[in-house]
Amino acid sequence: MITTKKITIPPTFKIAYSKPTYAREWTRFGIQARAPEYLLQMAAGSDDVIAATHAGVTQIFVRKSAVAA
Repeated sequence: MITTKKITIPPTFKIAYSKPTYAREWTRFGIQARAPEYLLQMAAGSDDVIAATHAGVTQIFVRKSAVAA
């Protein structure tokens, strides 16, 4: 997981989930094929998923072409 002061996401990615660090539930953006916990695990070793924390909010981004996979 990346912790930064400013998040710059490449244009080929879109936000999938977002969650404040104090919350239990994830906010889903659109229809997602994968659960947020699975995507967090993928973020460690995949170039198709990015997990980042900024200002107390964790966000998961997925590559647009990999969403259907």
